[in-house]
Formats: sequence, structure tokens, C-alpha cells
Amino acid sequence: MQLAFILYKYFPFGGLQRDFMRIALECQARGHAIRVYTPIWEGDVPAGFDVVVVPVKALFNHKRNEKLTAWVEADLAKRPVDRVIGFNKMPGLDVYYAADGCYEDKAQTLRAPIYKRWGRYKHFADYERAVFAPESKTEILMISEVQQPLFIKHYHTPLQRFHLLPPGIAADRRAPANAAEIRAEFRAEFKLADSDLLLVQIGSGFKTKGLDRSLKALAALPRELKQRTRLIAIGQDDPRAFQLHSQRAQRYSAFPAGC
Repeated sequence: MQLAFILYKYFPFGGLQRDFMRIALECQARGHAIRVYTPIWEGDVPAGFDVVVVPVKALFNHKRNEKLTAWVEADLAKRPVDRVIGFNKMPGLDVYYAADGCYEDKAQTLRAPIYKRWGRYKHFADYERAVFAPESKTEILMISEVQQPLFIKHYHTPLQRFHLLPPGIAADRRAPANAAEIRAEFRAEFKLADSDLLLVQIGSGFKTKGLDRSLKALAALPRELKQRTRLIAIGQDDPRAFQLHSQRAQRYSAFPAGC
């Protein structure tokens, strides 16, 4: 089968992106042809992948998403595929991998009423509805059992279209036999005493992942505990604003992903 995968951005360090890559490689290993549509691709292209970097730009992300959808629809009309798999919510998907939570629920519970008047809200609400509406045919791969009732609450999505994926961890993310040796070398490299505590926060998009809140929590620790606590943030983002913030109250290191 010829499969088409669509995602808004590929880079090697994101959780959604890593899940996409594992699934696409598994599909390829099972004999399927892989075509990928994305406006942004960073990193190596696996052998045999047909990566189409879609030439769309816009001032706002939701406008870029709409241009991407139109461009991909036109290309698929000329070069049809057997199935379309999306890793972001959008119209026209046969399968959606639900890496993100329910947007409509967040809009209703975490935003002011005026938020729903903006074009950004309409775009993301419409794209979510295209996946979860009762009349949609999209099959949904869920990684969070907690989110499923929220989608059903807002969209009345038929239960049979949800497929809850089992939890798992890649073999190369498990502690190796020499884990203690690696730990000792790491603590020596960063001059961490045996009594020091190390907090690690992993996730690209520091603001979205709450690094500012982690810094405030660290600053609020009792003085003795704070003095022997270090925080390392690992992810793809500009750390300068957070470094400036941290200088006032705590010891903190931030490394862009891949360093």
C-alpha cells in the first residue's frame, strides 16, 4: 500500500515526531511505501521515504495549516494513496494519531469567552471537529485514556472509532547494564556531589512545557535544599529568557536538544 503521513513539523527530538518515525518505519518494514507531507523537515530522511516539503508560508500558524491542507489535497488528487495518516488534527484523514489533548475542552475551561471569537479558535476547532465529529470516518489512535471521554463529551464520537494504544517504551530508552557507571560519569562531568539533587525536564517548547513554573518551584525551595539542587532542561528552544529569569534565584542549566 502507498501510505501518506502528514504532520506540521518534523524534527528528531519531539515526542510526536519520534512516534511518527517509529510508526512510519514499522509500516515500511511491513512492505508499505511511505510518503510524508510536512512544511518543515529537520534531520535525516530515512532510506526509501518520499518526503515532500510543502512550500507554504503564512504569518499565522493556522493560516499556514490551511494552506498546507489545500496543497496536500491537490497533490493527493494527482497522486492518490491508499491511506492518509495524520499526526495533527486536520480534515481528510483516514487515521489520526492523537498526540494532543482535546482542544475544545481547553477552549471552554481554560480560556476567556472572547477567545472563541478569534480566527485561531475557529480554525483549530474546525480541524478537531473534522476528525472527531460523529459523521467523520477517521479512525483514532489514542495514547491517553484520560482524553477519550473529553472528545466524546464534546463531539459524541462513536466509541468504536477509538483505538487505545498500549503504553510502551523504546528499548534504547531503558537503563543499560552499565547505568550506574553512566550515572557516576555524568555527575562527575557536571560537578554534582553525591548529596546533590538533580532535576531533569525534557521537552521542546520550554514555555509550553512549563519550564517557567519549574523555575519558580525551584526558587521556592527552602534555602538549604535549593543550594544542593540543580535543574537541567533539555529541548529545542531559545533558553535565553529562562536563563535570565533563573539568574535571580537559582542555579540552572539549559541545553538545546542534540547538544
